[in-house]
Amino acid sequence: MPSNTWKCGIASLTCASFFYAAPARAQMPASPLIVSETSVIRFTPEIPSGDVREGSCSTVSIAAPTRRDAYRCEVGDGIYDPCFRLPPIGDRLVCDADPALKTSGFLLKLTNLALPAPSHAARSRLPWIFRLADNSICEPTTGTLPAVNDEPARWSCAIHIRDQVRPVGVVTRLTAGKIWMADKFPQSAVGTKGALAEKVPVKVMWE
Repeated sequence: MPSNTWKCGIASLTCASFFYAAPARAQMPASPLIVSETSVIRFTPEIPSGDVREGSCSTVSIAAPTRRDAYRCEVGDGIYDPCFRLPPIGDRLVCDADPALKTSGFLLKLTNLALPAPSHAARSRLPWIFRLADNSICEPTTGTLPAVNDEPARWSCAIHIRDQVRPVGVVTRLTAGKIWMADKFPQSAVGTKGALAEKVPVKVMWE
């Protein structure tokens, strides 16, 4: 009898551990990737200090598709997208500003005052820049887009630590909601098919 009682006691302890495992897991701290709501910010640039450069703008912005005051501009041999118009200063725009990286950019003086007319076509609600819950910053690619699963990867993502930039992947698609979700792929998935997306919440997006 003592031997059987001991075996039964061990079994009871095992069963107790099994039944209490779920509540223990439920009390673990929330994942850092969980956000309660995506913050959507309409970016308004400030007038930057420093040098003033000259250039012209040939088309509306590709990088900030929802903005009717953003343009794709040429300054020397460089292309800057977006450059934001500053009313009521008709011949000045702010280029190379980045709210995620907190850089103010530079002031562009137009050599040709005629700006391209905004398209009247309905523009989908796509953000310009966004920060994911894993703290990577995703910015638009405006040249030839890489592809994953034959789908264009519109944004490239990177972790910025001081002066270091570490690429961490690409985003092909965003799903709107109270919490926006990004389909994120590792850099190694570019050009491949059959890759599975990691669904990552968006913490902040700038339009």
